[in-house]
Amino acid sequence: MTHRIAALTGFLGCLPIVVLPAVGADAALEAQPADQLVEIVITAQKRPERLQDVTVAAQVVSTETLAAADIADLSDLNKLVPSVQVNGSINGRVPAGIRGISSVASEGAVGVSSGVAVLIDGVPVPSDSFNANNVIGIQNIEVLLGPQASLGGRAAASGIINLVTRNPTDTLEGTVTQTVTTDGEYRTEAFVSGPILERLDGSLSVWKSFTPYPITNLRDGNKTTDDVYGGRGKLLLKITDDLSATLAFHDEYTRSRGSNFVYTYLTPGKDLLFTAPPGHEPPFLTPAVLLPGITPSYGNLNYSSPVTDEASVHRDTDYTLTIEDRLAGGYTLASTTAYQQERQNNTQDLFVLDDFFWNLLTGQTVFFNTQTTDLFVKQTSEELKLLSPQGRPVDWLIGAFYSDSSVDESYVRTLPPAGYDVHVIPDTTTCDVYAHAIWQFVPDNSLVAGLRLNHDVIKYRFDQLVDAPYSPPSYSSSGSASSNTLVGDIALKHQFSPATMAYLSFTRGYSPEAYNTAATLTNDSPLAPVGKESINSYEIGTKGTYLDRTLTVNADVFDTVYSNFQVQNYSAAVGSLIAPYVLSAAGKAETRGVELDSVWLATPDTRLGLSAALIDAKFDDYKTAPCYAAQTVAQGCSNPNAGAPQDVSGDSMPNAPKFKATATAEQRWHLPNPAYELSFGGSYTYRSSAQMQVDQDPHTVLSGFGLVNLNLGLHGGAGKWSVTAFVNNLTNHVYYTDIEDFWSGPWSNSPAVVGQPARDAMRYAGLRFNLSL
Repeated sequence: MTHRIAALTGFLGCLPIVVLPAVGADAALEAQPADQLVEIVITAQKRPERLQDVTVAAQVVSTETLAAADIADLSDLNKLVPSVQVNGSINGRVPAGIRGISSVASEGAVGVSSGVAVLIDGVPVPSDSFNANNVIGIQNIEVLLGPQASLGGRAAASGIINLVTRNPTDTLEGTVTQTVTTDGEYRTEAFVSGPILERLDGSLSVWKSFTPYPITNLRDGNKTTDDVYGGRGKLLLKITDDLSATLAFHDEYTRSRGSNFVYTYLTPGKDLLFTAPPGHEPPFLTPAVLLPGITPSYGNLNYSSPVTDEASVHRDTDYTLTIEDRLAGGYTLASTTAYQQERQNNTQDLFVLDDFFWNLLTGQTVFFNTQTTDLFVKQTSEELKLLSPQGRPVDWLIGAFYSDSSVDESYVRTLPPAGYDVHVIPDTTTCDVYAHAIWQFVPDNSLVAGLRLNHDVIKYRFDQLVDAPYSPPSYSSSGSASSNTLVGDIALKHQFSPATMAYLSFTRGYSPEAYNTAATLTNDSPLAPVGKESINSYEIGTKGTYLDRTLTVNADVFDTVYSNFQVQNYSAAVGSLIAPYVLSAAGKAETRGVELDSVWLATPDTRLGLSAALIDAKFDDYKTAPCYAAQTVAQGCSNPNAGAPQDVSGDSMPNAPKFKATATAEQRWHLPNPAYELSFGGSYTYRSSAQMQVDQDPHTVLSGFGLVNLNLGLHGGAGKWSVTAFVNNLTNHVYYTDIEDFWSGPWSNSPAVVGQPARDAMRYAGLRFNLSL
């Protein structure tokens, strides 16, 4: 109740008026004949709508698809939605991008909008939170591609990922799923839903999983692992036939152990910290000593370290109260109050080496290869919406939104040449009002328009302490900035037939100002915020269902320009052991391309799918980019000693492959005994090569690759149970979800590159058992 009062107080204090709103039902699959494709309903635009009707490029990953692809982690969306790029989520935040665009390229600065609005049941998740990393227990995932200005808010500069959870039901339902794999993974999920009292329904999901990653510490033979357990529940109280209240609650604990990075490249002849000149006794800090048994190369999955306490631990707790009132005349009014908190403790193995290198070099027992980060992430939000009746010439939605998000971070590194001890508290408050309408001005043509007025206030306090040896001088800095921004979108839709339409849209979006909370202070003066991004996006699309509702084809062409694009990267300054972190603005970035999403029910028992994206995401104007380590003037770095600048105008955005595609197939056979059914399916995912860093380091290119997954299932009891055998990464292709060069400084200021192996970077097989009530 305290959190609800706080949210309402902030909301009312921020807005001159109170506008009340409505909430939509869950995304759901409507019942259809077995020989037709189901109609998909989404709620990411704050009302229940058919996916085929919305004038936005979007994809929905269903419960069945999540299960068939063995999806448990948000980064697995890389293999299902071609326009999405999510760096690996183990041991850290999830830098996410859509259409090659992400404002967060690494984990350095906290309190910065990610560019992709990640939601759970429509409630925004703070960009510093791990809350949406795990998708176990999720019903489906809605992905809206491109800026979502009027309904997405300040964090939706490149799109929305909305995780939809299961709702209570009027009848008793339940499922139990158990997954085991040949490499030691196990995952248990259980869900039950049904009536509790006459007007009270409830649902509860619980899960427990243990996931080993194909990353081995040669020192002790242990794998990097991820332990997760938690639960999510809902209580639906039907106060009257028109008034209801839903309380949702979630609690989850995650602990990752071991390193998530391995070396993929080291400059030949370079040692840690310094390299001895010719004719002198070499130091002990050579790759042969510090990386025994390891050859840094693309395909490496091993590291060697004496650090036993490297871990990432986080605990999520959140509550949401939604009150919905169906008013006379078909209007719907609702209030959604949410509170989220997360406690994080991260101990990182710095440089991932086989010995305590500082102690080995100096004999001083002051540094044991780790740095620690503790965060407390908190957000309170309130949203009020009023939704008009559907089916009239004008459909409209008006609403207001308030949120207060804060991060309390303590970051300590005791390495003497690069000591660091800081306490940073960024806080972002936003107060928005918005409206969205659909006007069917003639029978086959509609005008869709939205406006949003955002009032953002960003604050920070930054205390740079001196507890660590040789740390920078002690300074304290604080500051704040506020801005008002009007954004919106407009689209023209033509309905060729009840099942086929086309649209043309324009969106004017933004991303708010941001402070570089990973900077090194040189005085007590306030930091200057990086200015707002402004976004202009054009899109032409078509959505249609053909061949008697057995073929769905959705396609679009887009062109989006980001002015004053916010970029995060490390700068490879000569003499800097730990590269300084830079948050700056590129003059202009652009992404344009073509997207396709199609499903064909060739027969009632044969389903084929193809999703593809051809995207060109690049810097149009970025003349002050940081240089990569050892980059010369001849290679484009105008001042190598300072680590900047270089002109990367015309170069690729980070983690933006030009082509991605996923093809899927499933065949079912009815066995002689009608109680049983056999299924065989699979997928092939291809991704072209991509530069993973802003600085265009030639050693941070992720090569193109393809992945094959197969599954064979036996189903019985009219769909009540199934046993599925599966194999992931059939061809055993090693690949990485992230490649970084931030440790180049310690290796004699020469390129040193690490990669984060994917969960399925090595082939594994498994069994999945499912039982339904």
